[in-house]
Amino acid sequence: MDSQDDISVFQAFDAYDFAHDTAFQAGLQSMGLNKDDSKVLEEAKIFYYSRRVAPIDIERYTAWKAATSGQATLEPRQATPPPSVPFAQVVDMIRRGETIPGIREIPDGINSHTPSTSTSVAPRKPWEQKEEEEEQ
Repeated sequence: MDSQDDISVFQAFDAYDFAHDTAFQAGLQSMGLNKDDSKVLEEAKIFYYSRRVAPIDIERYTAWKAATSGQATLEPRQATPPPSVPFAQVVDMIRRGETIPGIREIPDGINSHTPSTSTSVAPRKPWEQKEEEEEQ
């Protein structure tokens, strides 16, 4: 059973205004996430909230959400590892162009958004530090 602390974190998460959080919205935009994909959006919200506000256990949140709303917002992570396939069989599957079980499909493209500009100052090189010390 969830503790009262967990429940209050889950309720605060559900009430959090992600639409007006500029850092979260900028992160979504920079990653090119599709706002129509509710599962990916929910995972991004949990990741962001866990890092910036309060840690959330995804499995416990999912169970709590299922108990309170009648359905889960996230599918629990796969508990068992994908089936083991012998190396020779994997090689044959690659030659035939088949998909390997347990391997995630990653698109061939790169992020199409413009990269952010660096705002940090580059650290001084060791020889630049020595020159500066000698001048003083």
